[in-house]
Amino acid sequence: MPITRNPQHSGAISGPSLITRNIRLHRGRTSIRLERLEWAALDAICRAEGLDRHAFASLVDRDPARKEKTLTSRVRSAILTYFVARAGMSIPGMGSRLVREFVSSGPEAATPEETRS
Repeated sequence: MPITRNPQHSGAISGPSLITRNIRLHRGRTSIRLERLEWAALDAICRAEGLDRHAFASLVDRDPARKEKTLTSRVRSAILTYFVARAGMSIPGMGSRLVREFVSSGPEAATPEETRS
């Protein structure tokens, strides 16, 4: 059996690990590129919060607490922040209005009006 140089590509994962998908924002359509695990985490957040990917990305894009330069970075950071906060942990400087609303009051924190573009 040959030696695998990239262990992240062995096993049950097939195809490329980075996946690019289109996202609709209030300012138009764009694309972001996330790892399979990140897309799965984003989908889990969206199911738990009653949002779709587009609404979540729009909320993250408009969140003034997000200082990351690119939308992809803001989404990745929001995903991580969400799960850290849900686990009851805190990281200095982790403030995000979006995550605080979700964690403190559940899916009803983001009203349908806020999630529309």
